[in-house]
Amino acid sequence: MKLDPQHIAYMQQCLQLAESALQAGNIPVGSLIVRQGQVIATASEQLPQALDVIGHAEVLAVRLACQQLQTLNLADCILYTTAEPCWMCSYAIRETQINTVVIGAETNVVGGVSSPYPILSAQDIAVWGAPPQIIMGVLRDECRALRQRYPRTGIG
Repeated sequence: MKLDPQHIAYMQQCLQLAESALQAGNIPVGSLIVRQGQVIATASEQLPQALDVIGHAEVLAVRLACQQLQTLNLADCILYTTAEPCWMCSYAIRETQINTVVIGAETNVVGGVSSPYPILSAQDIAVWGAPPQIIMGVLRDECRALRQRYPRTGIG
């Protein structure tokens, strides 16, 4: 599979955000949101340092994008993230109607696509309509390697 060079470039930016999170003592996850070729929101994971249970990079990026655009409708946006969004992040993505999600590495236990509860990709949640297009595995090895550098502490 040939990867879109734009997806690679944006995922590289996410990896930089994830590295910043790791350097701050947080789980190394980076996320950004693109609209019409422009990055409108970036975020790094804030767990555990911020003591904020919803300090996930994807939720923070979605929140910032909504504030930036003054809308809860992000249907013309693409979300990039180094780690598969969890159920909470998947809810935020579906609720704001983001149309494409580009993911670095899977998070099988609580992932919104690969876990037993795939709410990010579920076709049968009528209130949300069609799920976003999901592109999995962009710079997977790099994303996994960065995640493996995080010490296991029971968080993340």
